[in-house]
Amino acid sequence: MSGCTAMPTAETPRTQGAPVTADTELSGSPALALLERAGQAREQGRDAAAGRYLERALTMAPNSSWLYRELALLRLEEGDPAAAEGLARRALRLAPDNDAYRADLWELVAAARAELNDPEGADAARARAEKLRRGQA
Repeated sequence: MSGCTAMPTAETPRTQGAPVTADTELSGSPALALLERAGQAREQGRDAAAGRYLERALTMAPNSSWLYRELALLRLEEGDPAAAEGLARRALRLAPDNDAYRADLWELVAAARAELNDPEGADAARARAEKLRRGQA
């Protein structure tokens, strides 16, 4: 459900693996329906409800990098960059072998670090994202 995300994944010629989407990670899981409900709640400005849906979805699919990514994006939008960074790093640990997706996650880490007034950390995360985009990771 990329319609409710602030940072869509983009494929590049050097990207490894299949594109990462909610459907590829959650196909056949009841967590996908909760992710859709979270997206609807976010569109309606009900961020607290969206967070509850995402947290519940994670109990059903605890190894879903996509769900951690979505919750990280939500926490960043809510003004909780520390939680957003932690969730994005968890998403990175669970991420499939896809350079474009991993680069997007590092950009999310960079955004959280920038909000935490950590410019050096943000620059380091952006550099990791750029290396992934160039296929040098």
